[in-house]
Amino acid sequence: MLNLFKIRFIKDSGTLLWGNLVAQGIAFAAYIVLLRLFTPEDFGLCNVFFSYTEVLIILSTCKYEMAVVKADNDNEAETLVRAALKLNWMFALLLTVIGVALALLGVSLSGLPVWMPLLIPVLVYFTGTNRVYNFVCNRYRKYQQLAMGEVVSVSGGTVTRILFGLTAPLWQLLHSIGLPVGSILGKVAGHIYLHRCAKTIMRELTVATDHLSEGEAATVAAILSMKETLRKHRNFPIYVMPKELVSSFSANLPLMWLSVYFEKPLLGLFSLALTFTQRPVNVLANSFEKVFYQSTVVKVTERRLIWHDVRRFALLLGAGALAVGSAVFFFAEPLFVFLFGDQWIGTGYYVRCLLPWMGILVVTNSLAFVANVLGTQRVDFCLQLLQLLLRVGALYTGIAMGDFKLAVLLFAAVSAVVQAVQGGWYLYQTYRYDKRCKRGETQILKTEEVI
Repeated sequence: MLNLFKIRFIKDSGTLLWGNLVAQGIAFAAYIVLLRLFTPEDFGLCNVFFSYTEVLIILSTCKYEMAVVKADNDNEAETLVRAALKLNWMFALLLTVIGVALALLGVSLSGLPVWMPLLIPVLVYFTGTNRVYNFVCNRYRKYQQLAMGEVVSVSGGTVTRILFGLTAPLWQLLHSIGLPVGSILGKVAGHIYLHRCAKTIMRELTVATDHLSEGEAATVAAILSMKETLRKHRNFPIYVMPKELVSSFSANLPLMWLSVYFEKPLLGLFSLALTFTQRPVNVLANSFEKVFYQSTVVKVTERRLIWHDVRRFALLLGAGALAVGSAVFFFAEPLFVFLFGDQWIGTGYYVRCLLPWMGILVVTNSLAFVANVLGTQRVDFCLQLLQLLLRVGALYTGIAMGDFKLAVLLFAAVSAVVQAVQGGWYLYQTYRYDKRCKRGETQILKTEEVI
């Protein structure tokens, strides 16, 4: 008979997967239209813009939103939410000042139009707030709201992009800003929905929600409480934020660096391959990681074993990724050309280069919560630094030889190796935790299976 943890895991994972699959299904259907409205060069420029945004988002909240799930009580969780939201808007304001200065000086980032950096603070702000609200929903197991938030965000961005893309014959300016502005408006739609969900959650728990509205100054007691809470969870800005920053920077490095030396259409082909391989990975990994993070925190708090559950989960997910990846490897090129047109010929090569890395990544990212739950973020950070150094060497080799395809191949290869090591490290941490429990270092009497 299925135990309570197993039932909850299946139900919660299914809810999140449903929402993410619907959202990504909408996005995929839209790409059939968008890739005929926009050129590879348009997508290349847009993805360079996104690469800068993804890196800066890591700094916007100092990763305090991740501590919301681990908070000891609701008041502590509320304090972390309030701090993360304040840090987010302050950082967005700083980016606005920098963006205006760059625009006035006519400075271009990796060949982007000078007006594009002005959009970065807006996207960073709304993405940052959405992430905070996501972790609020995750703490209180509001997975239906999480799923619907993703659907609302993707749907809003998709409709806007298509509408802007259809303006090409009439107004080229609207067409040129369609991809980045569409993404921003999608985040705004998600923000409106998740903001209301978060306020409702806090009201139900009789936790003060004034931090979700503007105009009221914090009391001295609230300031002291915030300082104490932030100090308690300092591992997140000290270790998790640098680790995530290095990870995001190294993952987006190809688009930021290769755009300086190679043509934008090549970046467009590569970015399309990256989108269609990484997006399914993110859908699965984010769904499983959110649910597993919350359930594992509960089990560790109650001194229960976790190694058996995590190992089985990793094996099942890895087997599934291998089966799907093998099929995609052989049919990638004809499928992309059939769906999106002849201008996207060549995308299949990059898909094949990325598949081994993505297969490992879906398992590793699903287990990323392990370091946060067990407090071993320092090793995670060191592994990310190693990956960054290897990726720089891989890309430099491709650039020095003037070979874009070689740069991508080497980048994907070193990424796969480091991710495999990191996944093994996560599994070893859970094994070591269970060994400590069995030696009596923690009081634990039985195992509850999650899956």
